[in-house]
Amino acid sequence: MLGLLAMPGAFATIFLLDKYGSFFRFLRGEGKFDAYAASLPDEYFFIVLAMVVTGAVAIWKWDTLIPDHRDYANLAPLPISSRNIFLANLTAVLLLAGVLALDVNAASSVLFPLMVCGSESSFAYLLVFLGTHLLSVVLASIFSFFVVLAILGLLMAALPYRVFRACSVYVRCAMAIFLMAMLSTSFAMVGFVQNPSATSRLLLKLVSPLWFLGLCQSLRGVAGPAFASLGRFAVVGFATALILALGAYALSYRRCFTQSAEAVANLPSTGGGAGEHFLRLLDKLFLKTPFERACFRFSLRTLSRSESHALIVGGFTGLGIVLASQTLFEAARAAPHGSSPSALPSADVLSVPLILGYFLLLGVRFAFDIPVTLRANWIFRFTVNPETGECVPLARKIMLTFLIPLLLIVCLPVCVWRWGWSMGVTHTAVVAVLCLFLTEILLVRFRKIPFTCAAPTFKSSALVTVVYYILGFAIFTSGSSTAERWALEDPLRYLVVVPALAGAWLILRRYRGEMTTLDTRLEFVERPDTAVEVLDLTFRR
Repeated sequence: MLGLLAMPGAFATIFLLDKYGSFFRFLRGEGKFDAYAASLPDEYFFIVLAMVVTGAVAIWKWDTLIPDHRDYANLAPLPISSRNIFLANLTAVLLLAGVLALDVNAASSVLFPLMVCGSESSFAYLLVFLGTHLLSVVLASIFSFFVVLAILGLLMAALPYRVFRACSVYVRCAMAIFLMAMLSTSFAMVGFVQNPSATSRLLLKLVSPLWFLGLCQSLRGVAGPAFASLGRFAVVGFATALILALGAYALSYRRCFTQSAEAVANLPSTGGGAGEHFLRLLDKLFLKTPFERACFRFSLRTLSRSESHALIVGGFTGLGIVLASQTLFEAARAAPHGSSPSALPSADVLSVPLILGYFLLLGVRFAFDIPVTLRANWIFRFTVNPETGECVPLARKIMLTFLIPLLLIVCLPVCVWRWGWSMGVTHTAVVAVLCLFLTEILLVRFRKIPFTCAAPTFKSSALVTVVYYILGFAIFTSGSSTAERWALEDPLRYLVVVPALAGAWLILRRYRGEMTTLDTRLEFVERPDTAVEVLDLTFRR
């Protein structure tokens, strides 16, 4: 896990080789090279990356940062004072923050300075650059961790436990979306970083990564007046976050741990009558078998009650919102001035609902593989026939439950308002067909009941799978929107697009129809692929 956390910084540094490599600069004909000025935007990016990765880990480990009644049940009977338990937990949290800050920035803090200062003859120059960069990114990481810890502690100390559990998942999703928005817009801040005098003072003071960039420039002695003031903000902000985090941790510890003997675990409510009426309507229109009705209710309650599953779906959806917003802003900036609203939209604008649908469906599909409580899946093993073929229809209907509101509440009204009924209905229909096709692709070889099976083990082909998802994203969004834009210019071109989609659909259906019984049999533990396949000729059972 520590190795994986260090990989984003390492890969980001490697991608900068063509910018800072002396050979590439020689080929481009660049003469004098100012390392401090050239690396300023990338310095800001690495500070943002450090804050995002460390903050994301703190959000993911939200439930384990502060001890609660579960820790009380394990630690209170031991002959250890409450003060020592508090100090031990606090020490562990501080160690975690330090280890994360060093690990996340370990690779980039060495590779980036070496790459930037490779053409410099002075070793002291390299040491100054490396030291200031390392200090800035480490402090930014710890600051991000303390901010999450302070928010957690203040919520736990101020809210009743039941209210805290109810709003916790929404707060975590909001923080995750904010971190992804900060990362995805880091390149848009390059202009502000390079020309700080053109930026409003208020904006500079609100963007916390700029504080640590100002601190880095101040320590190097190359900061202007604007960056010098921001460096002071970094010191004050770091100290404030530290004090707030420690104070909130102490308050929440006193309330949630020392008083846990009198606390009663609050289970989530079962929902109101409106939800039951909605499910009964789905039983008549959507869910045809007892298996689908039972597992559909179980899946919806899992997604609404389990914070880990809600965070997975919320994280993917938030990433989709950030990328869709960035695509929409870029398309609006690239649009010619004075264009009429009735003009055909660009391919980038058409891809916005596809981006949202891609990440929403992918997030739900990823959540299916994470079990709720693995020891409790005996009821499914005992009652469900392994030969049932209802797993794929069930998963498809769950994914459509999330997709339909996106199409009817977001996509259709916005498209009709912007381009009229004809264009709005046509584009919504295209998005629906493409999302249905993506759903079928994601469910190929799916033979599980959602949230009941052991999480899949790590595979050596995981990196290849990530590449497939990235290529699939490009084809599904950019490729599909470009084809739709091409067809909108002449409706007769739909005679080419529609048969192509139909052919792809038939190929997928034929592939699924040729699957053997072993490929469709219900499984609760995903078995890893063996290195050598042998024939079982012993007839042992």
